[in-house]
Amino acid sequence: MKYGVKVICTYSVGENCRKYYEQSVLSVNADSFDEAYKKAEKYVNKNCDEHTNPNGECVKTEKVEFLDCFLAMDEEEDVQEIYAAYTKNKTPLKEEEFYNVITDQCHPDELYDLRYAEFN
Repeated sequence: MKYGVKVICTYSVGENCRKYYEQSVLSVNADSFDEAYKKAEKYVNKNCDEHTNPNGECVKTEKVEFLDCFLAMDEEEDVQEIYAAYTKNKTPLKEEEFYNVITDQCHPDELYDLRYAEFN
Protein backbone atom coordinates (compact mmCIF):
# COMPACT_ATOMS: atom_id res chain seq x y z
CA MET A 1 0.00 0.00 0.00
CA LYS A 2 1.05 3.57 -0.55
CA TYR A 3 1.09 5.99 2.38
CA GLY A 4 1.90 9.67 2.65
CA VAL A 5 3.84 10.85 5.69
CA LYS A 6 3.98 14.60 6.36
CA VAL A 7 7.21 15.82 7.97
CA ILE A 8 8.48 19.20 9.11
CA CYS A 9 12.21 19.75 9.62
CA THR A 10 13.73 22.74 11.37
CA TYR A 11 17.20 23.83 10.29
CA SER A 12 19.49 26.36 11.91
CA VAL A 13 22.20 28.16 9.97
CA GLY A 14 25.30 29.92 11.27
CA GLU A 15 26.23 31.25 14.66
CA ASN A 16 23.08 33.38 14.91
CA CYS A 17 20.95 30.26 14.21
CA ARG A 18 18.79 31.58 11.37
CA LYS A 19 15.82 29.22 11.16
CA TYR A 20 14.40 27.49 8.09
CA TYR A 21 11.41 25.16 8.09
CA GLU A 22 10.85 22.47 5.49
CA GLN A 23 7.50 20.74 5.13
CA SER A 24 7.40 17.64 2.97
CA VAL A 25 5.12 14.72 2.22
CA LEU A 26 6.94 11.45 1.66
CA SER A 27 5.44 8.68 -0.46
CA VAL A 28 6.04 5.41 1.41
CA ASN A 29 5.31 1.80 0.43
CA ALA A 30 4.24 0.01 3.60
CA ASP A 31 1.76 -2.51 4.97
CA SER A 32 0.54 -0.33 7.85
CA PHE A 33 0.58 3.18 9.28
CA ASP A 34 3.19 2.13 11.84
CA GLU A 35 5.47 0.72 9.16
CA ALA A 36 5.03 3.87 7.05
CA TYR A 37 6.09 6.04 10.01
CA LYS A 38 9.10 3.79 10.70
CA LYS A 39 10.25 3.85 7.08
CA ALA A 40 9.78 7.62 6.87
CA GLU A 41 11.73 8.11 10.10
CA LYS A 42 14.58 5.93 8.83
CA TYR A 43 14.68 7.86 5.53
CA VAL A 44 14.64 11.28 7.20
CA ASN A 45 17.25 10.34 9.81
CA LYS A 46 19.53 9.03 7.05
CA ASN A 47 19.24 12.36 5.23
CA CYS A 48 19.53 14.65 8.27
CA ASP A 49 23.07 15.80 8.39
CA GLU A 50 25.23 18.62 9.52
CA HIS A 51 27.06 20.31 6.68
CA THR A 52 28.82 23.49 5.67
CA ASN A 53 27.12 25.90 3.27
CA PRO A 54 28.94 27.92 0.57
CA ASN A 55 29.41 30.77 3.08
CA GLY A 56 31.32 28.46 5.43
CA GLU A 57 28.46 28.37 7.94
CA CYS A 58 27.27 25.25 9.70
CA VAL A 59 23.79 24.02 8.71
CA LYS A 60 22.20 21.75 11.33
CA THR A 61 18.96 19.79 11.37
CA GLU A 62 17.60 20.99 14.68
CA LYS A 63 14.27 19.18 14.88
CA VAL A 64 12.24 16.64 12.90
CA GLU A 65 8.56 16.14 13.54
CA PHE A 66 6.26 13.64 11.85
CA LEU A 67 2.92 15.43 11.61
CA ASP A 68 0.58 13.05 9.86
CA CYS A 69 0.26 9.77 8.00
CA PHE A 70 -2.47 8.92 5.53
CA LEU A 71 -3.33 6.18 3.08
CA ALA A 72 -2.84 7.29 -0.51
CA MET A 73 -5.26 5.90 -3.04
CA ASP A 74 -3.97 3.45 -5.63
CA GLU A 75 -6.75 4.13 -8.12
CA GLU A 76 -5.84 5.45 -11.52
CA GLU A 77 -7.47 8.87 -11.50
CA ASP A 78 -6.72 11.92 -13.60
CA VAL A 79 -6.48 14.00 -10.45
CA GLN A 80 -5.90 12.76 -6.94
CA GLU A 81 -5.60 14.84 -3.80
CA ILE A 82 -2.41 13.75 -2.07
CA TYR A 83 -2.67 15.86 1.05
CA ALA A 84 -4.93 18.50 2.53
CA ALA A 85 -4.91 20.24 5.89
CA TYR A 86 -7.15 22.89 7.35
CA THR A 87 -5.69 25.72 9.40
CA LYS A 88 -7.54 28.14 11.65
CA ASN A 89 -6.15 31.47 12.77
CA LYS A 90 -5.72 31.12 16.53
CA THR A 91 -3.19 33.94 16.71
CA PRO A 92 -3.50 37.68 17.34
CA LEU A 93 -2.61 38.28 13.68
CA LYS A 94 -5.19 39.81 11.38
CA GLU A 95 -6.47 37.44 8.72
CA GLU A 96 -4.39 38.93 5.90
CA GLU A 97 -1.21 38.82 8.02
CA PHE A 98 -1.95 35.24 9.05
CA TYR A 99 -2.54 34.23 5.42
CA ASN A 100 0.78 35.80 4.44
CA VAL A 101 2.56 33.87 7.18
CA ILE A 102 1.14 30.47 6.22
CA THR A 103 1.72 30.96 2.49
CA ASP A 104 5.12 32.68 2.54
CA GLN A 105 7.92 30.56 1.13
CA CYS A 106 11.61 31.15 0.71
CA HIS A 107 12.78 32.83 -2.47
CA PRO A 108 15.38 30.67 -4.29
CA ASP A 109 18.11 33.15 -3.30
CA GLU A 110 17.26 32.63 0.38
CA LEU A 111 17.83 28.88 0.05
CA TYR A 112 21.53 29.52 -0.67
CA ASP A 113 22.10 29.32 3.10
CA LEU A 114 21.00 25.67 3.10
CA ARG A 115 23.12 24.45 0.18
CA TYR A 116 26.08 22.18 0.49
CA ALA A 117 29.41 23.90 -0.09
CA GLU A 118 30.70 21.15 -2.37
CA PHE A 119 27.69 21.41 -4.71
CA ASN A 120 27.93 25.15 -5.28
